Amino acid sequence: MVSLGLLVSLVALLFLKAPIPVAMGTSVLVACWLGDYPIHILAQGVIEGSMTWSLLSIFFFIMAGNIMNACGIAERIFSFARACVGHWKGGLAHVNVLCSMIFAGISGSAAADCAALGPIEIKAMTDSGYDLKYSTGVTLASSMLGPIIPPSVPFILYGVIANVSIAKLFLAGIGPGIVIGVALMLQCAWIAHRHPDKFPLGERIPMRDRFAVFKTSIWALLAPVIILFGMTTGFISPTEAGVVAVLYSLALGLAYGTLNRKTLWNVIVSSMFTAANSLILFGIASTMSYILTLERTPVLLAEYVLSLTSNKWVILVLVNALILMLGTITTAASIIILLTPILVPLMQQIGVDLVQLGVILAFGVTIGIATPPVGIGLFVLSDVTKQSVEDVVKGVAPFLPILFVLLFLLSFVPQISTWLPSVLLPY
Repeated sequence: MVSLGLLVSLVALLFLKAPIPVAMGTSVLVACWLGDYPIHILAQGVIEGSMTWSLLSIFFFIMAGNIMNACGIAERIFSFARACVGHWKGGLAHVNVLCSMIFAGISGSAAADCAALGPIEIKAMTDSGYDLKYSTGVTLASSMLGPIIPPSVPFILYGVIANVSIAKLFLAGIGPGIVIGVALMLQCAWIAHRHPDKFPLGERIPMRDRFAVFKTSIWALLAPVIILFGMTTGFISPTEAGVVAVLYSLALGLAYGTLNRKTLWNVIVSSMFTAANSLILFGIASTMSYILTLERTPVLLAEYVLSLTSNKWVILVLVNALILMLGTITTAASIIILLTPILVPLMQQIGVDLVQLGVILAFGVTIGIATPPVGIGLFVLSDVTKQSVEDVVKGVAPFLPILFVLLFLLSFVPQISTWLPSVLLPY
């Protein structure tokens, strides 16, 4: 009864478009009233739940990505990607995807990818004669690599809640990130093959000029390498990796002469607000999870699902459908925070690796940025391109089927996610 009241009130408030922290907090209060729990556990949960050491890395990675954005690093990465693959069939669409793959190793966020790279990529594509809707669609689809290729804010949230190694999750995102990137490039090549008149070929850049572009971009390209090397060798923890990323970004901004006092202050304020929102959600959700655990809801739900079917693949299909459905009505962080405590016991019973579950969750909720009515990527790129949200949806629609197929591929082939962490971090 208590769990039902909590979940019903939460869903009702979300459909009424209440702010997510308000909806979650109110539903917890409803549960406290129904279950005769003391109300002060909500305040305790917000404070204690947001004081986890690993969660500090969220602020640092967000800040590192924002510094990179403000200092013009995105433009250097775009120039490097254009020099590498701009002359391929599909031209700047391939550049768009490759650029997102590289930038994902810095930002850890799909929204940051849209905001930082979107204006650069879309302008370059439209100036070269590409259709605006298609350019916007490629940009939105490729931005979904942000939370998959490490570092990743969703991986950090999931790792803390599920008690899974964040370093392993970061490594687990590399294989899927490459698979998703290659699949999107193949999709771009197929579309270019069908409509060659709409895809002007870029000019092949001489090797000497490519090397010059590489030299100006090398320090930005090294950022994700330094972060991953530090964590996989055990020299630094994920939180310390976030600090290293911030210091490295500051050093780059100063070296390039694009960082000043005003820019730095704006970056700090913006990063604090973004991180605070995640921490508040996490704190409220920790109280929600505490109540659900006391009511044995995750265990009862797992037993109920297993009473319907014990087929691992059927259960994974149902879980993916649930993730995709929730992605249309709420944000990625809130879905991860809400679903993780419920799904972990079920996945353990059917033998799904929790590292693989983290990848499935992170990618599944990220697809939600391109699905109305809540998809934040739709609104970011609508504002950037001055198009209606409906036009942005039309632009990304050709890429959604391949993204859905990739989600199920990651679910049914666990080795894509688990092989690299099992080799580099076997303990």
